[in-house]
Amino acid sequence: MSKLANIIRLRKWELDEKRRRLADLQGEREEIVSAIDAMEAEVIEQSRNSGLEVSAVAIGAYMEGVRIRQDQLSQMLAAKEREVSKHQDIVAEGFRELKTFEIAQSREKARVVAAEAKVEQDAFDELGIQNHAREEALADPRYVNMRRR
Repeated sequence: MSKLANIIRLRKWELDEKRRRLADLQGEREEIVSAIDAMEAEVIEQSRNSGLEVSAVAIGAYMEGVRIRQDQLSQMLAAKEREVSKHQDIVAEGFRELKTFEIAQSREKARVVAAEAKVEQDAFDELGIQNHAREEALADPRYVNMRRR
């Protein structure tokens, strides 16, 4: 196994790890979005039940708490989206590095195949030259006496 094959195997493993981390981050982002959606649904449900006197007094405090929590979740979502975007760049860079090594490996294989083909062609050329020289020697009248002996 060549050095490039080992490097490629390592880069693939690293890229898989980066992809797993990106998937985890995207899952965390989706959890935050789900929490925001759930809070909005809860606010809608609470606003339907605001007809009671007791809830009318408490709804102001509740809405203030919801607003604070929504701000926190929005900040968390923005931070998570920046982190996801940064990690997407890391994954893309890892993929570019892997592709560079894969291209280098394919070029190395092509060089080896070309070198082997050249050696083989040189051997065939030499055989052809020898056969041609033999045929010329047999056809040359100067060598007729040598063939009869």
